[in-house]
Amino acid sequence: MEERIIDKDELRGVKKRRTDGEEDVVDINTSDAEQPEEEPEYTVEFDGEYDEDLVGLTPTQLKEELERRERLREEAHAEAVKYAASGEAAFAAGKFKEAARDFRDALGYEDTPETEERLYAAVTENYTDAEGLLQADNAHSFAAADEGVRARVLDVFGAQLRAERAAAEEQAAPLRESVSSAQEERRAPFAANRKYYLVRFLAVLAALIVCAVGILVSASFLLRTQSPVPTILTIVFGVLTFVMFVLTVIYARKLLVAARLCRDNERLSSTEEGSRLEALETRLAALALVLDGTAAENAAEDEHEQDAQDE
Repeated sequence: MEERIIDKDELRGVKKRRTDGEEDVVDINTSDAEQPEEEPEYTVEFDGEYDEDLVGLTPTQLKEELERRERLREEAHAEAVKYAASGEAAFAAGKFKEAARDFRDALGYEDTPETEERLYAAVTENYTDAEGLLQADNAHSFAAADEGVRARVLDVFGAQLRAERAAAEEQAAPLRESVSSAQEERRAPFAANRKYYLVRFLAVLAALIVCAVGILVSASFLLRTQSPVPTILTIVFGVLTFVMFVLTVIYARKLLVAARLCRDNERLSSTEEGSRLEALETRLAALALVLDGTAAENAAEDEHEQDAQDE
């Protein structure tokens, strides 16, 4: 009878496999069911733009989130319809300001070209008055409006607004030159005046500090000596400190006035001509937003940043 010798490794149910000169040990008794299960991977596909908030959600969480968003969209649509209907009723009654307010509220819930068109119909009082477009808020919103809406409004008012811009530019050109030259003439004297009072303010402030220190030093010797000198010096420094304090207040007020003059000189509204120019520039900026759209707005922002850097 043949006797079979069972290897110890076989007895333990261990299979040895040699790989690249090294032995890898695998337990063949361990079933696949006992291996730890890996977490399933979920993939989210986006029909539109990538949404980071949906990444990593389980299918259940994803479904709940999409249902929540759909519910919010339906609620927003219902509110937009309600405000748009209110705006139409006010528009029909000739209450254009109320209609514009309702259409803006509707756009806050749901932005559609149709509601935008009704908004600017109300702003222009049913396309009879372009003045409402030139108000700051309306001009900025109209600059970013749908191109179809912009074309519809500018078909009515474009020629009128371009003619008005040309006339305003013709009035502003000579004012810019005269106001700028007047500012330049005043700039140097005002700066010199500010420097004059600044130097004197710093001088009397330094003298005030010295006199205050003199009082403290003199007073510290009052109890150390029988001489009347510390008493006399304390009184003298006290009087000088009071005088320096009064002068400091006077020069501080004069310095503030001089600084305000320099600041006001840079403001257009500080003179009559400057006020007229400022009004024209404001109107020209609104006309540019209405006629040129976001390009004018971006150009204005770039100019503002450049002015800030120059300052």
